[in-house]
Amino acid sequence: MTTPQYTLQVLAAYEGEVAGAAYFEALSLVHPQQAAFLEKCAALERATAGQLSALVRKYQMVPRSHGALEERGEFDARMENCRDWQDLLQQSISSYTRYVAEFEALEAIGPAEDQAVLAALTAHEIQLIEWIREETAS
Repeated sequence: MTTPQYTLQVLAAYEGEVAGAAYFEALSLVHPQQAAFLEKCAALERATAGQLSALVRKYQMVPRSHGALEERGEFDARMENCRDWQDLLQQSISSYTRYVAEFEALEAIGPAEDQAVLAALTAHEIQLIEWIREETAS
């Protein structure tokens, strides 16, 4: 049995992934020399949103429009406009580490049949952090 808290967190995660894909795509305009790296991150966000969309449908949730979520991601990227690349990477590692903890907590309250999608959500965030750490080293 799921709780309203659980479904709201799943919906927020889905919306965050859609916005996250737009965020990484928009960042490539700010940091065009990093476009390939940022597209890889955006692709991972899109894939994760695709996985979460199964739970959005299952629980008959109504996310915000794709356009509104993309605007949110683009706005967030514009807020990063004055950051240098290394500073942005360091801040991202710190921020995304908090998401890992949130996603692990979501896994802990999710039903067994949702665990594969929830584990993929957590794993994608860990993957992003690993990629960003590799990027800081290069």
